[in-house]
Amino acid sequence: MTQTSTPLNLLILTLCFLAVSCAGPGIYEPPSGRGPLVVMISGKTGTALYGKFAGRLAEAGYRVALYDGNDFPLSRPQACRSMLRKIVADHRPLGAGKSAVIGYSLGGAVALSCAASEADLIAGIIAYYPATALLPDPSSCVDAWNVPIVVLQGEEDRYFNCCRVETIRAMQKEARKKGRAVELHVYPGAGHGFNLGPAADEALESDAWQKTMDALKKFLR
Repeated sequence: MTQTSTPLNLLILTLCFLAVSCAGPGIYEPPSGRGPLVVMISGKTGTALYGKFAGRLAEAGYRVALYDGNDFPLSRPQACRSMLRKIVADHRPLGAGKSAVIGYSLGGAVALSCAASEADLIAGIIAYYPATALLPDPSSCVDAWNVPIVVLQGEEDRYFNCCRVETIRAMQKEARKKGRAVELHVYPGAGHGFNLGPAADEALESDAWQKTMDALKKFLR
């Protein structure tokens, strides 16, 4: 059953929001020791809530570099792109092809602003409820997109008004006019962080995860 963010989820997210960061970055290796690189970028909460997703991806055969979204200079797009490029250079396995980026909330904004223009390195982006309110210039951001994008969004997301569905719908509409590949999945009744913490909606989490895996298979085939 879809639902808005529960009080428990909001409490967890708010406490982490105020604390800025709950954990540091990490590298998750696949069982074989080799696999395409996925850069995972956390929300404002830091990395603590995202380790389980990074672990799942590693088990599925991907090398995952989990980074704190707070560490990216989102207000300086060029510096943000340079940081993203360095992360890929540092962690992409020798001989591997392009990488993918998954961003959550703040990390989704980082992915859309700093990774979606790097087609020579990035094969595709998955953004969960991206914090579009934090983008310095959404229109210029869309102009720069040149890689496929998948967005997973709660229709009732009103968390700090950071990630409203209306904004990402408008960006998708503008992107399609420019011939950009943007796939938007909106979950009716869902709020922010619908897949996070102990109060996550299991059905939505499962569906979003399947869409994530399907997208990665297309991006990194």
